Amino acid sequence: MPASASDSYLNTRTTLMSSQLLDSAGVEALVDRTLDQLGRDFQLDQLVAGLPPEADLGRVLERTLIQVLMQELSVLLRPLDGPARNILIHWARKYELFNLKAIIRGKLQGLHFDLIKENLHDLPPLITLPHEQLLRTENIQELLRQLETGPYSDIARQARQVYEERNEPFSLDATLDQRYYMSLLRRVRRAQPTDRVSLHRLIGELIDQQNLNWLIRYRFNYELSASETYYLLIPFGLHLHRDQLLKLVNMDNIQQLIESLPTKLATALEGSVSPMEVEQALQTETTKQIRRCLQYEKSVVSRTFAYLVLREIDLKKLFAIIQGKALNLDQALIRTAAGAKESDLAPETTGNSDHV
Repeated sequence: MPASASDSYLNTRTTLMSSQLLDSAGVEALVDRTLDQLGRDFQLDQLVAGLPPEADLGRVLERTLIQVLMQELSVLLRPLDGPARNILIHWARKYELFNLKAIIRGKLQGLHFDLIKENLHDLPPLITLPHEQLLRTENIQELLRQLETGPYSDIARQARQVYEERNEPFSLDATLDQRYYMSLLRRVRRAQPTDRVSLHRLIGELIDQQNLNWLIRYRFNYELSASETYYLLIPFGLHLHRDQLLKLVNMDNIQQLIESLPTKLATALEGSVSPMEVEQALQTETTKQIRRCLQYEKSVVSRTFAYLVLREIDLKKLFAIIQGKALNLDQALIRTAAGAKESDLAPETTGNSDHV
C-alpha cells in the first residue's frame, strides 16, 4: 500500500475508532448504569450473567477487554510496516510481559504448569512468547536466556543480569518494566522524522507518569534507598531527565517531591498528599496531553498511538465499574476507581459510550 494510501486508511480508522472514547460525562453515565445494563450495552451480558459462581469474574473480564484492545490493534497495524509498526507492536508487548511475570512467579512458587497457564492472557501471535517452552526451563536464568535471541532480547538480557546479581524477584520485576520503556524509546528514535518528535513527546509523557509513580512507590512505600530507586527509573522522560530524577529521589516526602517538580507537573499535582492522589492526578494530566495529541497532531502514527493509550485507559475504567458493581461496592468508591470526576479535555471525536 503506497504511503499516502496507508496514512489515509490509518487516519480514517483512528478517527472512526476515536468516536467510542469516553469523556467525563460518558464515564459518569456508565457508573450510573446497572450491571445488567452494562452487560447489554457492551455485549458482555453472557459473560456477566453466565459465569459459574466459582469463576473469577475479574480475571475473565480482564481477558475479554484485553482481547478487545488486541483486535483493534490488529486492525490499525494492517497498513503499517517498518518503524511505525514496530513501535505499536512493542507497546502491546507489555501484555506479554504480564504473562512472562506470571510464569516467573509461578516457577518461583513451584506451581504446576497447568495452574500457571490458567493465569496467562491469550495474545496475538506477533507478540506472544513460547509459553510451553518457557514453563519447561530449569530455572529463571535459563528462561530469560532463551528470550535473548528474539524480539524481547534487549529486555531479557538486562533482566537476567540483574537477577543473577541480586537473585530476588522485585528487582527482576522492576527491571523488566524499566527495560520495556527503554526499548520503546529506542524504537521511537528509529521512526520517520515526520513522526519522531511527536512520538517522543507522547511517550515522554507516559514515562514521566511512570517514573513518578515508581519513585513514590519505591521510596515511600517500599523504603528503598535513593540510589536503589534512581537505578530503577528511566532517565529519558519528557520533563524529567537524569538530573531532575537524581534530585527527586533524595526528597524526604511527597510534598517536597511535588514542590521540586517542573512547574507543569507541580501544578498538576498541587494538593495531592497521598500516593493514590498523586497517581490519579498524574493519570488525569497525562490523559489530557494524550487527548491533545489525538486531536491536534499531524503525525498519523502518533494519533494512532494516542488512540490506543486512551482506549486502554477507557477499558480499565469499564473494568473497574463492572467489577465494582459485581462486588456490590459503594457507588462513590466505584466512581473514584473509574476516575469519573476527572475534568479532562475531551477531543471532538469522543463521547460515545455505547460500544466496547
